[in-house]
Amino acid sequence: MPSFNVKVQHDSEPHEVAERLRAFSDKVRGSTKVTVTEIIEEWDDQGNLSFSFKAMGFRIAGKLENRIEAVHVTGNLPFAALPFRGAIEQEVAAKIKEALA
Repeated sequence: MPSFNVKVQHDSEPHEVAERLRAFSDKVRGSTKVTVTEIIEEWDDQGNLSFSFKAMGFRIAGKLENRIEAVHVTGNLPFAALPFRGAIEQEVAAKIKEALA
C-alpha cells in the first residue's frame, strides 16, 4: 500500500503544539474542499494522533507525531489515491502550518 509522509518544522513547545493542533482539528473538519466522513481521532497524552477518515471514497489512515522540532505525519493510501499523494501531502502540510501560525 502506498504511503504519504509530511514533516513540518516548528519552534514551539510540544504541549503548545498539541493544544493548537487539537483545537485546529475541530475547526478544519467543516472547511475542507472535499467531503470527509467516518473520522476517527485518538489523541494520546503527548499530543500524538492516530487518525482515519474517508474522503472521495478513499479510506486514509495514519499517525501524527508531535516531536520536539517538527510535526511528522505518516500514513497509508489506497492505490487508487496514489495520483493524489502530492496534493494530499501539500494540503496536510498547509493545514499544520496554519494551525501553528
